[in-house]
Amino acid sequence: MRFTRTTPVSAVLAGLVLACAVGAFGQGIPDRSYKSLSVMPILMYDNDIGVGYGAKAKFVDYLGKKESFDLILFNSSKGERWYVFTFSLPDIEIRQGKTYPLSFDFKAEYDKYLKYNFYGFGPNARAEDVTVFTHEMKSLQFTFGRGITPEFVVSAVYNLRWLNYGNVEADKPFTDFIRQRGAQFVPFASLILRYDTSDSQIHPTKGVRFFLQDDIAGRIVGSRDSSYNRLTLDLRKYTLVFGDKDVFAVRAMLQYVSGSQIPIFDMSSLGGGSELAAMRGYALNRFLDKGKFLANIEYRFPLFWRLGGNLFVDTGTVWPSLDQFSFKTMAIDYGVGLRLYLPDFVVRVDFGFSKEGTRLYFNFGQVF
Repeated sequence: MRFTRTTPVSAVLAGLVLACAVGAFGQGIPDRSYKSLSVMPILMYDNDIGVGYGAKAKFVDYLGKKESFDLILFNSSKGERWYVFTFSLPDIEIRQGKTYPLSFDFKAEYDKYLKYNFYGFGPNARAEDVTVFTHEMKSLQFTFGRGITPEFVVSAVYNLRWLNYGNVEADKPFTDFIRQRGAQFVPFASLILRYDTSDSQIHPTKGVRFFLQDDIAGRIVGSRDSSYNRLTLDLRKYTLVFGDKDVFAVRAMLQYVSGSQIPIFDMSSLGGGSELAAMRGYALNRFLDKGKFLANIEYRFPLFWRLGGNLFVDTGTVWPSLDQFSFKTMAIDYGVGLRLYLPDFVVRVDFGFSKEGTRLYFNFGQVF
């Protein structure tokens, strides 16, 4: 990864050293062993990325500091190259529902799509206008948090990102628009307020989660190519039904981005199987604009051993301004899925159905 003159390298290194050295990280959490190892080979198919292969491994508390190391190595036949390393102190599941003075998460990620799609903006963007190009993202993310109470957590995030758009498909509706973006250095900072009474970060079965997140990009945080403010409100509710294993989960999200220099995919997005944009019957980034509303409903139930099933409905819309929001533009999909519950993460497979066809998604962790 190439650092530019605008990159505060000394601050980054100092933060990482501090996180590994300060004894306050993890204090207040019961002093016992949480040592575990989960390893998962990956072989799957996804409409957006093709045949995927790789592996995921998570090491918990091997240093005896309640820390975790998480590694994902992934390639696909349609050209995605996704490599992620995450270090957490203490591990997010260990600190769930506890009070602690300080936590630290470091995430290094490289994600490159040789074939990435842009459909235009608005809820009525046409699928036939899709323009294909190569999308490359490199990032270093540093997160400091504090568990003020077992339910209330405050986090501050600094995310260094390098974006590059290239190999744009010629003679398409958005060819020139994408080519003008080229390479960009677009770091941003975030403040996150989180109220969480759920019983698990990996597989919540009861409780509520509320997130209020404000992302800021601009010269004040070192961004030379972007200037925007993005506000996100996310509310989730988990309820046990039909016994002690079946879970009814619902999520509603509102997001709005304001600013004069907004990178294409920092806009509000819907489509695909990612956590913040999950509409699993539609392609990745199928709908983009400044604002969005998203709702997801899931019924999660056990099957046998560590396997579970899932029934879901997703619905949402995007808009250019608040006064142009309309329920008449809501898109909807529905589907079924499988879950494999391992000690340190969940593997999920979802089949989504919409008026634009059937899509298959494979990933880690619950959508919400």
